[in-house]
Amino acid sequence: MTHETAGSLAKRVGGEVLGDPERPIHGVADLRHAGPEHLGFLNDHKLEDAARATKAAALLVKREVETSATQIVVANVYAAFARIAGLFHPVPQATEHDIHERAVVDPAAELEAPVRVGPNAVVEAGCRVGAQTILGPGVVVGAGSTIGRGCVLHAGVVLYPGMQLGHGVILHAGVVIGSDGFGYARDDDGSYVKFPQLGTVVVEDDVEIGANTTVDRGALGATRIGRGSKIDNLVQVAHNCDFGEHVAIAGFCAFSGSTVLGNRVALGGHTVSSGHLRVADDVRVGGNSVIYKDLTDVDDYLGYPLLEKRRWMRTLRGIERITQLQEDVRELKRARTNDAT
Repeated sequence: MTHETAGSLAKRVGGEVLGDPERPIHGVADLRHAGPEHLGFLNDHKLEDAARATKAAALLVKREVETSATQIVVANVYAAFARIAGLFHPVPQATEHDIHERAVVDPAAELEAPVRVGPNAVVEAGCRVGAQTILGPGVVVGAGSTIGRGCVLHAGVVLYPGMQLGHGVILHAGVVIGSDGFGYARDDDGSYVKFPQLGTVVVEDDVEIGANTTVDRGALGATRIGRGSKIDNLVQVAHNCDFGEHVAIAGFCAFSGSTVLGNRVALGGHTVSSGHLRVADDVRVGGNSVIYKDLTDVDDYLGYPLLEKRRWMRTLRGIERITQLQEDVRELKRARTNDAT
């Protein structure tokens, strides 16, 4: 168990302690349910009443508040809490070499001890798996794939042959890496000829991909997910997409082939893109939007047709005014009709 004090945690996140720096902290919790051994956080002024009543030993806050708890003042409360929570609940890693008796590991696969391989998992010939990595139940690692150190592949993950994962990658249940892209050539008679999908997928270090997300292999070349990117559940990434570093993608998004996202792009849920387009670094797109053109200017975008967020909001207000104007005109017509009678 991790044993910390308010003071030691403050040093880890660059915070200032208000109160007792020696207060022991043995875990984290919501400030409304925290006990005297917990650290909580206050990131919303609406919860200041809860902060006054909390039983937590300490709170992360952006500014001093009225509370009996020791306070750790930091600039970014949520990020600091996430880092501290990670101390008490770290990502699991294999500490002993453990191959389940019902796992199938090809003799030609290379496993750097310690690795944990769960029941019914399959590791095919030519695979390389780094130390501290965990392969959960039913994971399939296709021939010639490479997995870095300290990765976690949860139950039912499938890597097609020849995939590449960096270090510290987390793939949640049901993720499929390397399935064939939707590549077909339409013949003169209207039938479709399958375009062989010959490329790979490269998932760089510290990427996390949510449950039942699919990343297609490149038709030729690679589909790439950049370092530190985070992808939610139920996302479709088509062949030859190229995502930069620290990209954040919420659930139900879908990307057509060869979409290029710059570094630190953030996309809300249920956003879709046309293929062969580019999105510049630091662009943010709100949920339920359609990206159908290159986004070269750093801005917040929203809607369909896609507009800068401020223009989209003005458009909505304009529609509301038009609706009200129509109602006013109808009232005037009714009034004139009544006057005429």
